[in-house]
Amino acid sequence: VKYFKTKILKPYMKSFLKLFSLIFVLSTLIASCDDDVTYAEQLRAEKKLIADYIKRNNIKVVTEFPADSVWTDSSIYYLSPTGLYFRIEEPGDVADSLPVSSGDNINPRYHQYTLTENPDTISDWSTIDFAFPSSFYYGDLTQACDAWHEAVGYMKHSNSIARIIVPSKLGFDGDVNSVTPYGYYFKIKFQK
Repeated sequence: VKYFKTKILKPYMKSFLKLFSLIFVLSTLIASCDDDVTYAEQLRAEKKLIADYIKRNNIKVVTEFPADSVWTDSSIYYLSPTGLYFRIEEPGDVADSLPVSSGDNINPRYHQYTLTENPDTISDWSTIDFAFPSSFYYGDLTQACDAWHEAVGYMKHSNSIARIIVPSKLGFDGDVNSVTPYGYYFKIKFQK
């Protein structure tokens, strides 16, 4: 019996303790993962958040872009095939400027907010440091989110103002990763 304990069992005890510790750690991790929300659940929650926001704000969603870009009803938003909700507030310098084209340097100002019942302001345009503090080149998708590029394409003219609801998949990387939609009050300025 002494030989069995010292020569056979003792060398395996350390391995047994390591294995037991590993099993304990893994079971703890697996148990804690049960509380995580799946990506599919996050997408459903995002869809509901957007729908609730639309309902709360009496927004009428249309799937056909208003003719001649005339927005007669202030509650109409166009839902694009990509999922962007878009509404033009002011058409901008229609008579004084050429429409935006690929490569134009766009200077946006925006008010970004959550779509929750009591919205939080995430970013507010401020002219303290710069009149238009950020810029990106229209058509270069590495410089701004897809939603901004799409919105600029609909806005077309400098000094145009729009409201957009951006699902996470069209937002910035952080929005995509957190599955967080945002609303924007969005103004662009550019020169040819």
